[in-house]
Amino acid sequence: MAQRQQAEVTGGQEPHTLRVGLLQTAPVFGAIEDNLAHIAELRGSLGPIDFALTPELSVNGYGFAPHRETDLFASDDPRLAALASTGVGVGFAEKSPSGLPWNAYLLCDPLTGTRHLQRKLHPVSYAPWNEHLSFQPGTELQTAGFRAARFATAICNDMWHPVVPWLAAQSGAEVLVVPVASIEASDPTGIRRTWEVILEHAAVLLQCYVVFVNRCGTDSGARFWGGSRVLGPDGSVRACLGDEPGAAVAELDITALRRLRAEVPLLAESRTGFLAGALATGRISEREQAHV
Repeated sequence: MAQRQQAEVTGGQEPHTLRVGLLQTAPVFGAIEDNLAHIAELRGSLGPIDFALTPELSVNGYGFAPHRETDLFASDDPRLAALASTGVGVGFAEKSPSGLPWNAYLLCDPLTGTRHLQRKLHPVSYAPWNEHLSFQPGTELQTAGFRAARFATAICNDMWHPVVPWLAAQSGAEVLVVPVASIEASDPTGIRRTWEVILEHAAVLLQCYVVFVNRCGTDSGARFWGGSRVLGPDGSVRACLGDEPGAAVAELDITALRRLRAEVPLLAESRTGFLAGALATGRISEREQAHV
């Protein structure tokens, strides 16, 4: 009986664990080759892993300014492919055939060649970021199957729009990759606490692993605070880093995650038809309309 239940939870596959690495870097704006070299060096320090994840714009640096045309990448650029072939996910400025580039993130499975390219859906539209002046928004939220798990990526500000991680989980995502370039600004304690709440909320209520990879160092006078971490579906921190460049590894038990989702089906309870109708009509309920 136990074996039958296990097979139902895992889809007939053997129990599976993924080893995921955090690569917390301090990229310099426009220093493409140095940034790539540092990513490769950190990846080499981890040993055998399934995937290694880097921060938002880890290849290009942040800079708070438009990127030079010569620093833009096609998603199939051989320099990115070289890292992708070792399971490294990278953030980069992706050239567009027309208009502004995209703030993009690429992750590939070196065993199967499966590619997962996500473009930031919500470029920040206020100072000091003003990303809407440097990037165009993505138009699709992608998920991809890697090994025994399904991945989705929410790039930085996309996590501040709760519908994005919720939609990712509704699309089957079990691992939520969150590449970030977050600065301390005038309230370092406040911004860290806000991110803790956002990440714990996603991990617990969406019943998924959350891999948060923030950059560190300084760029254009701003200090990035690092704090990269992996959260389990109970909200616990499975691996974390400080405020300096470094690497860490966490194991993700996908079998246990699927068992949790089967026993406590929070995602299955979602009334997606009701939500779709509410969005289509712009109305939630007559009662709520009366209180507006």
